[in-house]
Amino acid sequence: MTLLYLKLLVTPLLMWAVSLASRRWGGLLGGLLSGLPITSALVMLFLCLEQGPAFALNAVPGALGGLAAVQATYTCYLLVSRKLGVAASVLLSLLFYAPVAYAFTHWGNLVVSIVAALAIVVLLVRATAREQGTGAPARLRHRIWEIPLRMVAATTLLMVITGCASWLGPAASGMLAPIPVIAWPLVVFSHLQGGRPSMAAMIRGNAIGAVGVIAFYLALAHLLAQLGIAATFTLAVALAVVLTVALARALRRR
Repeated sequence: MTLLYLKLLVTPLLMWAVSLASRRWGGLLGGLLSGLPITSALVMLFLCLEQGPAFALNAVPGALGGLAAVQATYTCYLLVSRKLGVAASVLLSLLFYAPVAYAFTHWGNLVVSIVAALAIVVLLVRATAREQGTGAPARLRHRIWEIPLRMVAATTLLMVITGCASWLGPAASGMLAPIPVIAWPLVVFSHLQGGRPSMAAMIRGNAIGAVGVIAFYLALAHLLAQLGIAATFTLAVALAVVLTVALARALRRR
């Protein structure tokens, strides 16, 4: 019951905090924050606590495959939304995610997933730089139900992923761990309210954050057995944050 209460408390609070940061400082920062291993770390932490460290370690290859698929899904959304509406673009992108994630998880390997994820990140960073230059973002209109809806969506997805872990097994659970339960609602709302420039900034931030997520999973894979849950997750998240901030600053200077 304690873990259940943590899921119901921590996830909506994180969504609330990231949403406020995005509203206050813009889509790029919101994308960076939601792109950090926030939900990934939560999912893997709950898998460790509920299913055991061995289960979580076996889920890491699937998680990296899922991360590559997530970045491919953002690319799909960025492309198809040029011609289609938001709802149709979201549906097609999510349908696209399933076979790509399955292919990376079951037919690829750790190296292939990492190389593919990094290659797609480079593509997204370049593509979103052009998208951000297509015009000024529209004036955002914030509604009172907007953040609560995001909080409910993020919490529901996390509950589904972790609740079905024992039935899905480590490979499928890992594949679902990087699903952007915080980022996807932010991307869609940014597109609806701020247009393509705002949406592109959010996706750009998420792509940059994916590099930190890769570092998080690799640290988890190499340190969990030696250091235990608390120390490993602390070091892995710290590494992801430092790497993401450094990369964001380096890209900003260019």
